[in-house]
Amino acid sequence: MEYRILGPLEIADGNGLVAVTAPKQRSLLLCLLLHRGEVVSGDRIADALWGDSPPASATKIVQMYVAQLRRALGDEAVETVAPGYRVRVGAEAIDAARFERLLFEGRRTLANGNPELAASLLRRALGLWRGRALEDVVYASFATAEAERLEELRLACLEERFAADLALGRSEDVLPEISALVTEHPLRERLRAHLMLALYRSGRQAEALEAYRDARRALHDGLGLNPGLELRELEKAILRQDSALISPEQPAIRLSRLPVAATPLVGRERELAELRVLLDRPDVRLVTLAGAGGSGKTRLALALAESCGDLFANGVALVELAPLRDPALVLPAVAQAVGLGEEPGVPLECTLADWLAERELMLVADNLEHLAGAERAVAKLVTASPRLTVVVTSRRVLHVSGEHVFPVQPLSEDDAVRLFEARATALDPAFALTPEEESDVREICRRLDGLPLAVELAAGRTRTLTVPALLARLAERLTLTGGPHDLPARQQTLRDTLAWSVDLLGSEERRDLVRLAVFARGCTLEAAETVCDTNLDRLATLVDHSLVRRDIAAEEPRFVMLETVRDFARELLQVEEDVHELGHRHARYYVELAERAESQLGGQDQGGWLARLEAEHDECRLALDRLARDGEAALELRLAAALGRFRYVRGYLSEGRAAIEGALGRGGEQQPALRAKAFRVGSAICVLQGDYERARELAGAGLALYRQEDDREGVARSLSNLGAILIASGEAGEAANTLDEAVALARTLEDKRVLALALNNRGDVALTQEDWPTASSLFAESLEVLRRLGDETNVARSLFNLGAAAFERGRDDEAHELLVDSLQRCVGLDDKEDIAWCLVALAALAERGGAAERGAALLGAADRLLEGMGATLKPYERRLYEQTSRALGSRLDEETLTALTARGRELALEEALAAV
Repeated sequence: MEYRILGPLEIADGNGLVAVTAPKQRSLLLCLLLHRGEVVSGDRIADALWGDSPPASATKIVQMYVAQLRRALGDEAVETVAPGYRVRVGAEAIDAARFERLLFEGRRTLANGNPELAASLLRRALGLWRGRALEDVVYASFATAEAERLEELRLACLEERFAADLALGRSEDVLPEISALVTEHPLRERLRAHLMLALYRSGRQAEALEAYRDARRALHDGLGLNPGLELRELEKAILRQDSALISPEQPAIRLSRLPVAATPLVGRERELAELRVLLDRPDVRLVTLAGAGGSGKTRLALALAESCGDLFANGVALVELAPLRDPALVLPAVAQAVGLGEEPGVPLECTLADWLAERELMLVADNLEHLAGAERAVAKLVTASPRLTVVVTSRRVLHVSGEHVFPVQPLSEDDAVRLFEARATALDPAFALTPEEESDVREICRRLDGLPLAVELAAGRTRTLTVPALLARLAERLTLTGGPHDLPARQQTLRDTLAWSVDLLGSEERRDLVRLAVFARGCTLEAAETVCDTNLDRLATLVDHSLVRRDIAAEEPRFVMLETVRDFARELLQVEEDVHELGHRHARYYVELAERAESQLGGQDQGGWLARLEAEHDECRLALDRLARDGEAALELRLAAALGRFRYVRGYLSEGRAAIEGALGRGGEQQPALRAKAFRVGSAICVLQGDYERARELAGAGLALYRQEDDREGVARSLSNLGAILIASGEAGEAANTLDEAVALARTLEDKRVLALALNNRGDVALTQEDWPTASSLFAESLEVLRRLGDETNVARSLFNLGAAAFERGRDDEAHELLVDSLQRCVGLDDKEDIAWCLVALAALAERGGAAERGAALLGAADRLLEGMGATLKPYERRLYEQTSRALGSRLDEETLTALTARGRELALEEALAAV
């Protein structure tokens, strides 16, 4: 958190400005900030906020203001410490403290003979000012003295900066600014001296002497004083044209040793902005731009150096390390880059450190990855040179003290398309990207992962291929060649770039990289260890080399590869590994994972397991394909059945059904218990799709197998499923009989979840038959069991059912509370079917409560969810939907109803939730 008081109060965090708008809250925060590190008593706060007339409830109001500040800034921002409060903030988090530090460093640096650096430091200090210090409370008694002190320091900082600029011979540049400030502050003698010296050095001796006479009049009229010794001596020196007044010759201590880029940088605006912010932090002096080969690290580093000239007073320089093979040559390369020669008998690292000690410099050390051990020399140089900042480009992380890693990601799709078009046009001015071709170029860029090198190489082919033809041939993308001949050989083809990276690996890490290509999208640490026989240390090495990335968005550590890297590794996989054996290990791992997840989907961590299966869904799909291709029917059926509930909840209905029916068709008659489970799971999906005939067929087949195997739990589950099918088919009486049998059998089982589900289905029968009290009783009993089990998905469903029963009994407040509770749980689980049910019921409540427009929008949102899943409503929910739709039609004209429903269909889920 950053607090800015040099102007109107601003608070910023990593995401932008934090809103604290109430004047009293702002005054309270400023009072605490001015006493940073101290406990400010309640009485002092009351005095600061209200002066001599605090309200009787001042203590309570202050407590309320503090609570509001904590909500805005975080609970830890303001501490309660008797007898008052203390703000938790470091000095560097307040702009005024940073300003004073920069002023001190600027003064010291100027005295040490580096006016270039001094001018830069002082400009940075002044750049923190956005208006009057403590502008919100400048006239409040608790802030006046500090505001005046800071203003005095601002003027002193300006005077120091003028002194540095004058020492650099910038007299004419600063003269207008000094003149304006003298007019504003006519009694400041040092400003008068700067004005006289600037005029004299600009060849305006007479005006310099007139400036002295003007100063003498102003001091006499304003203070009754004569000019001080400094001004009098300066006048005498001007009169005798003293040679000491001539601008001193400054040594060349500013470097600008960067190559001029042959092509403009495309994209990277966000990265450049973030890096500038990073480099502006005083604690950041070693940054590693880490990324895959071809990701544009060097180009980004050079653009960064070019744009950061204002941050480094003594310049920037590039150190090319790619040609080196000996780590010992890194420091000589640095010395050569800054134009520094070696001194006989003095270690080069000492010479460099001494030379850099009072210089603020940025070095770009390009391509350090292949020089093992060189990173220690670089880190040591940074430690010895307090104002040196080094930006390293590397395919691996350095792992040295003080390193800040900045991952260089591929280009965004839009920027990749821009780069493709720019490079194609540069090679052929006649090239023009048509709207029809743009979609092909986007696909090309996606297939190339947005890697700048790959995109540029592909764009180079447009001289001989049309865009559609290039896309068609992109299956051979790793052989892309044709890069500029002035680039290193390893950057002229994508394959060479990847080979260069892989060659830097040890044998074990290379093997791991190749084996990781067995995954479709990526893997967890557990999966990598099990399938590829690797470990965390070796995976970390691959991450450090930018060949594998850790997905920072995933809750559990997950490792992914760019498609281009994966394709390269897959080619090696075909040659270096037993692909069939590795594929089998992959498939078996995901069979066991899905079964482990299935056993937990009725428990308290079902949300976490649903999320994990979502993350692993592509791997499960690949495993199913492999098992089907290899004829491993039993494993295929195990995986398809184990994924059934996940796919049911998350809405992958057609995919889940096809997987189960396909595996059943290939599985013969073996393993009746497994087939029975698959029949049962498949029937549940068919019900949701509205295919009741096939659902009954599958449920009946499963029930017969369970009875044959004397599996009482399986029988109870199948009867419960069959009852649900009969309800959906409109056969409520037969459903009641079937479910009564299921409930009776389930009461004898150890697994009470089976009982809870049977009770829920039996309650559905009562709901359909409009027997509201019976429905409520059954749902309440089911809910009690499910809560004990921690089955969040079915708790949410029972809450919906209870809410529906309450709605039908006219208990609207109770119904709303139950339905919103259910909806929030369903959203947390991403249970799309039950979300849709809740939206329908809440639409009915809205309509009955007179909020027809909101009801229409909620009904539209439910439509979109159900259609996206390919799902249908059960009888009660369908009747409620139709009843609500008719009621809305009677309240709203057809055009309005159509428009509102269409708007609801377009609502993001978050917007729909806000409408409940």
